[in-house]
Amino acid sequence: MTVWTIGQMVETTGKRVLDHLDHDATIPIITTAGAQGDVLVVRADDEEPATEEMPRTVVVVESEASANTHTLHPCGPAYWRALRLGEHYDVKVVGVLTVPAGSEVFLSHEEHGGLLVGEGTYQIRRQAEIGRPVLD
Repeated sequence: MTVWTIGQMVETTGKRVLDHLDHDATIPIITTAGAQGDVLVVRADDEEPATEEMPRTVVVVESEASANTHTLHPCGPAYWRALRLGEHYDVKVVGVLTVPAGSEVFLSHEEHGGLLVGEGTYQIRRQAEIGRPVLD
């Protein structure tokens, strides 16, 4: 896996982050599970892999009040399958992400910086504050 900084992520994806974030900070790599604000990334080895080539940007969670959205950005080939509400029980699964060997995918957010998703198949989930349901 490549070691990336926030500054390199911004340059590669074109998705800016807030100025107070250290652009020289190394981005954490997810290979099992990770969280970024409203988004959970959970390894799902028993999930059917996504097979549709991922576009340059996938909006995972769109902010209701600002431009602060969570987006996925592939570095190399990667695959995405968006899921409709109700395709999974009791969990707000937004989609399935499959990252083949040799590729990586950024999860980017203006306020949180970035996470790097490594090789594997993952469920991308929406989470909510305790006591506050996730609603569409």
